[in-house]
Amino acid sequence: MVVNLLVEQLTASPLGAGLWLTLSFILAGVAAFVTRMVAPKIEQPVRIARWILVPYIGLLFGVLSPRLMGLGNPDWISVLTVGVVAVSSLFVLLVLIRIWLESDIESPGALAYLGQSSGPSLIESCAQEFHWCFLRGGVLDLLYSLTIPSLSPQYWAVWIGAAISLPGAFVQSSAQSDRLLTVLILLTTSSLFLFTQSFWLCCLLHLGIRVMLLWGSTESQGAL
Repeated sequence: MVVNLLVEQLTASPLGAGLWLTLSFILAGVAAFVTRMVAPKIEQPVRIARWILVPYIGLLFGVLSPRLMGLGNPDWISVLTVGVVAVSSLFVLLVLIRIWLESDIESPGALAYLGQSSGPSLIESCAQEFHWCFLRGGVLDLLYSLTIPSLSPQYWAVWIGAAISLPGAFVQSSAQSDRLLTVLILLTTSSLFLFTQSFWLCCLLHLGIRVMLLWGSTESQGAL
């Protein structure tokens, strides 16, 4: 009965997206505490499952909007102009950075420093971007539900979502290099989502940054 009441509140409330965000935060804290205290080896699969299942179930119940999460029909004008141009430019920049890190004899430790990152798997990276888009879409839905006056609710939703995601970058990894790289990816994909509202482009960029900067490093080969 308690479960049925909880499901009813999560699906029927006008603030349903906010309740799903709250549920996600609670599960994040419980999962992190339990896995680290009891079973550290399953922390990563539990985290991936939480990132995927919470928004997926919300989508099944019809509480979360696929469009607001960047899963629906995209604005093809934005995708084909801003999105593709931005992603292509960033990939070119990443290639140049990679070449510079490998060839700069004055800073031979730069690439090695990036290589110190254990690096999440590609599946984990996709799940993480899916979770970030869930936070962006959930915050935007909540702003609409609360009818908060704002010049640009999409703008505030993206950066509030990024602020909510930021602590996770420092909790899920103890490696400083991986934390910095995750923050870089979060800021970059958030900026791209602001203009394109496309999970698919953000996921492509997320994977591209990790592959470009970590590919070939000794410790990241297994992760990628």
